Amino acid sequence: MAYQALYRRLRPQRFEDVAGQEHIIKTLENQIENNRINHAYLFCGTRGTGKTTTAKIFARAINCIGEGKKPCNKCSVCQPILQGTSVNVIEIDAASNNGVDNIRDIIEEVQYPPTDCKYKVYIIDEVHMLSSGAFNALLKTLEEPPEYVVFILATTDPQKMPVTVLSRCQRFDFHRISKDTMVKVLKEYMEEENAEVSDEAIEYIAELSDGAMRDALSILDQCISFYFDQEVTVDKVMEITGSVDRSVFFELTEAMNVSDSGKCMDIIDKIVIQGRDIGQFVFDLITHFRNILLAVSTEGETKALDYSKDYVDKLREQGKSIGYEYVMSLISAFSELANQIKFSANPRILLEVCAIKGCNPVVSYDFGSVNKRLKTLEEKIEKGAVLSAPVVAAENVRQENAADEKKEEAVVIEKAVPEDIKNVISMWNKFVKSVGSDMLRSMISTQARPAFLEDDYLTLVTLNNGSLFYLESHMEEVKKSFENYFGKDFEIRVMTEDKYNKRHIEKYGAKDPELKELRKEDFNVLGDFVQFEE
Repeated sequence: MAYQALYRRLRPQRFEDVAGQEHIIKTLENQIENNRINHAYLFCGTRGTGKTTTAKIFARAINCIGEGKKPCNKCSVCQPILQGTSVNVIEIDAASNNGVDNIRDIIEEVQYPPTDCKYKVYIIDEVHMLSSGAFNALLKTLEEPPEYVVFILATTDPQKMPVTVLSRCQRFDFHRISKDTMVKVLKEYMEEENAEVSDEAIEYIAELSDGAMRDALSILDQCISFYFDQEVTVDKVMEITGSVDRSVFFELTEAMNVSDSGKCMDIIDKIVIQGRDIGQFVFDLITHFRNILLAVSTEGETKALDYSKDYVDKLREQGKSIGYEYVMSLISAFSELANQIKFSANPRILLEVCAIKGCNPVVSYDFGSVNKRLKTLEEKIEKGAVLSAPVVAAENVRQENAADEKKEEAVVIEKAVPEDIKNVISMWNKFVKSVGSDMLRSMISTQARPAFLEDDYLTLVTLNNGSLFYLESHMEEVKKSFENYFGKDFEIRVMTEDKYNKRHIEKYGAKDPELKELRKEDFNVLGDFVQFEE
C-alpha cells in the first residue's frame, strides 16, 4: 500500500479521538442519542482544527447500525463510508465545484432516498467559495430538504457567506487547539509510530502550528522523513522549518536597545547565511516582542504566555530593561515590515533598514514633528554637533508679541544658561523628589543622569533606547517639571550613555568624570521607587 501522510493516517475515527473540540462533540453526541438530528450544520474554524474529520465521523454515527457507541466503524454501513465508497455520503469541494450547475446536480440527487443508510449526507468543504448564484440555488433545498438528507457545510471564512445561508444552519465554531492538548496528543501519536521525538521538539512544533493539528503533523512527518532512524530534536525542527533559536531574538532586541547597529547586521548576516527564511524570522521576532509586552504588562501566570517559567522570566527581565513603550514601537515597525516582505524581491535589505530604525528611534505624535526631529537628529549624528536654538523663530515670536499691544503682557520665563544647568546637576536628587508623576519620577531617578556638554542645552543621559524613548515621548511633562522647580526654561536634549561618552570624547578628549555611571541593575521602572538620602 502507498505511503499515507501522518495527518491522513492518524485522522480520528471516533468522537472521543477529536482533540480540543469537546463543546462540539458533546452537543453532537447528545443529538444522536436523543434523535434530534438537524437538517443543516455549519462547521467554522481555522485550518486543521477538525471540521472535515468531525463531519465524517458524524456522517457515520447517524447512519451506524452497529452495537454500542456510535460510530462502531465495523458494521456494513460504517465500512463503506470509511473507505470512501458509499454513495450515501457525498463529499464536495466547493473551491472547484462552485457553480450553479453543481448545485443543480445536488438538488436532483436529493430526490432519491439513500439505498442502505438512514441519511444521505452532503459534506460541502470550503463552502464560502460558492458563487452567489450557487448560494441562491441552494437556499430552498437547504431550508427544506427531504427528511433523509443532512447537509454539513465546512468553511474557514463564514463572514463571506450570505446571511440567508447562515440563518438556515446550526453553527458550530471550532476552536484553535491549545498547546497543552496538542503536545499531549502528539506524544501519543509518536508513541504509536515508534518515532523518537524529544519533548522540546514536540512543544516547539505545537507552538509553530498555531492551534492547527494538521500543520503540526505535517511538520512532524517532514522531520521524521528527513531524519529517518534518528531522534528529532528542536534544533532539527528549526533546520527543517527555517526557524532560529530563541536566544537570537533576545540578542537582536538587546542590540537594538543599546543602538548597536553593527551587532544587528552581524545577527542578520548569520541568519541569511544559514538559509533561514526571513519572513518566518520576522514573524517569530514579532511574537517575541508580543511575549515581552505581555510579560511586563501582566503579573503572575497567564494563559496568554503558555511557556516555561524560565523563558517567561527572561522575557520579563528584558522587558523591564527596554520599557514597554519601546516594545510597542518595535511591534508596529516590524509588523509593517512583515507586510512589505511579502512583495519584496530583497527582504534582507528591508530587515536591515528596520533594525537600524530600531537602533535609532524617533518619537512624535504628528507628521510635522516627525520630519523636524528626523532632520535634527540626522544632522546631529552626521556632523557631531548640536544645533543652536532657532534664533529667527525666536525673533519672530518677540516681534509678534510686541506688535499686539492690546494683549496682556505674558509672563516671560528666562532661558536657562550653563550656570543653571550646573545648578540642576548639584540639586538633582532634590529635584527628582519634586516630580509629580510617579512613573516619570521613577524613570528619571533610575534611568537618567543630568550632564552639560555644550551650548545652553541640559543633556539627560539615559541607560538605553527604552528610557530614551520614554523621556522623548513625555518631553513636555519633563520640561514642565524643570520649569516648575527651577523657574527657568531649559532646552533639553536626550541621548544614550554610549552616545554621550562618544560625543564628550570627541569634544574634550575624554569621558565626563563627573557623570555617574548608569548600571542596568538600577533599572526600577516597574518596581518600588528609589529613595534618596537628604
